[in-house]
Amino acid sequence: MPSIVRGVFCVAVLALAGCAQQPRVEAPAPAPASVQTQADPQRCVTQAECTTKTSRTLLFVFDYAAAGGALVERQERLLFTPADAPRSEWPAIYIRLAEPMSGRFDFNAECQAPSCRYSAEQLLQVYRDYLAGRPGALPRP
Repeated sequence: MPSIVRGVFCVAVLALAGCAQQPRVEAPAPAPASVQTQADPQRCVTQAECTTKTSRTLLFVFDYAAAGGALVERQERLLFTPADAPRSEWPAIYIRLAEPMSGRFDFNAECQAPSCRYSAEQLLQVYRDYLAGRPGALPRP
């Protein structure tokens, strides 16, 4: 009888060893919110992130004005170059601030002169850098 018990024990140990070698299948963990928004700096997921990006937007518009662009006005969640601002080589900018939770910052720039210092694409990239926490000097055209 002891040899039968030993045999059953060996079979059980081998079965467990075979199961232990099988790869575990797990559902992938969702990416953290900060990783999700790194792909799109204009998006915010949490209240804190939206507040931070709103502050960075204000830094952008003040730096833009300090460099020569018109100072923007505010109407609710919209920041915009006023219609009565003098036409210059600085594009008029329009920024819609994100809603406090899971929102998106919208940006648009429009050249209102025969030629402008920056294209809308260049300014959008600078603005996205500010939102991502990498503010820098406005690039030379």
